[in-house]
Amino acid sequence: MEKTAEAAAAAELENRQGTERRRRRFSFVLHERRSGFDRRDRSEQGRVSVAFERALLGLRDRPRLLLGLLLVVNALNLADFFLTLNVLASGGGEANPILKSLFEVDPLYAGLFKVVAVLLTSWLAWRCRRFRSGLEAALIMLAVFSLVICYHIYGLIVYG
Repeated sequence: MEKTAEAAAAAELENRQGTERRRRRFSFVLHERRSGFDRRDRSEQGRVSVAFERALLGLRDRPRLLLGLLLVVNALNLADFFLTLNVLASGGGEANPILKSLFEVDPLYAGLFKVVAVLLTSWLAWRCRRFRSGLEAALIMLAVFSLVICYHIYGLIVYG
């Protein structure tokens, strides 16, 4: 008799008021509650992923390093602008369609747009430095502008 009473109590616990969970009314999350980095074990990642993760953690823990990186990004942006002016003066063209139309109007507008856009993006990356996406944006900007400068240097070497 004792076992049947225990079984009945267990059945009551299993059959709480209804068998289905409550479903959320909305399927999206308006505000992300988590911040920071994922703390799961990443031992099975490759070397590049681990190096990227360490770089992000280094930027998160050293805000001055992030500030220096963003200053380098803005300096590379200015160098890209002046090298683009050099290319345009020697008969070349602008590959970016937005800047191309601005250069056709006035190079000052193109430079102003370019500087303000990168400064705003740098400011956003700085403001979001607690979050992984802000740090990733800073590293991506550095990589993109580094490649653009390498492209300009290649063009200077090949086409003189």
